[in-house]
Amino acid sequence: MYIHFSLVAPSIRPHLWERFCNSLLSSKLNWEVIFVGPFPPISQLPSNFRWIEATCKPSQCTHIGFMEAKGEIISLTADDTIYFSPNENNSIDNMYNFIKNYKGSEFLNPLKLAYGFRMFEDDFCAETSLTHYINFVSEPKTTPLLYPYFAIYRDFYSELGGYDSRFITGQAENDLQLRIAYHYGNSKGTLCSTAMVWAQHSSHDNKGKFREYHAQDSATLKKLWRNQEGFHIRTNEELRPYNYDSSIYKVSQGEKGEWI
Repeated sequence: MYIHFSLVAPSIRPHLWERFCNSLLSSKLNWEVIFVGPFPPISQLPSNFRWIEATCKPSQCTHIGFMEAKGEIISLTADDTIYFSPNENNSIDNMYNFIKNYKGSEFLNPLKLAYGFRMFEDDFCAETSLTHYINFVSEPKTTPLLYPYFAIYRDFYSELGGYDSRFITGQAENDLQLRIAYHYGNSKGTLCSTAMVWAQHSSHDNKGKFREYHAQDSATLKKLWRNQEGFHIRTNEELRPYNYDSSIYKVSQGEKGEWI
């Protein structure tokens, strides 16, 4: 069966997975959900849900999910998320149609861009605030908008070399999107306003070691994109990719990090 859309995330909160999957059931597309990590499902989930057991760090788990995905489009997600839309289509239907029909600029290749869901984080709209710009580059409004929930073509992810192994829990997605923006085109025009996600952090404890590594990963991101002269555009030669062998499920490569 042809799969249009793959949603990928580390497995963190199994008690929320049924709610997550239920928000996708109205989709007309063929989709799959892949959660990767040490925590298995605790309830019966749709047949197009996959859990992959892994005991490595969270960013590596996401990379595993992207590499094992079968969808034409792959998208970063989180298991505390609900997908919704202002029209009769499902959020991922709207995103897929948006990507397939995206024209953009004649100078941009639509196959090599990052596309964004409109994200609501508890009580505010995240992607319209300055919290998702990288403000160490220059003035925030002149830098690429980095989507907390991005979608790209699966083949493009492999072409990019995937996630950098230096990240632990987060910021690998921002590094990936910066590489896309500066080498293939700015993604500010690729936000799909009718593809919506609601990250309900208030419904669980959003603390623990998963969040404690945020500052370290942010420092790594800043270091990779700055040098003594200031802003530095990373080349693919500077990437430290994962070695995709049988040990990738059990041994954290690059920087090490605990789950919780």
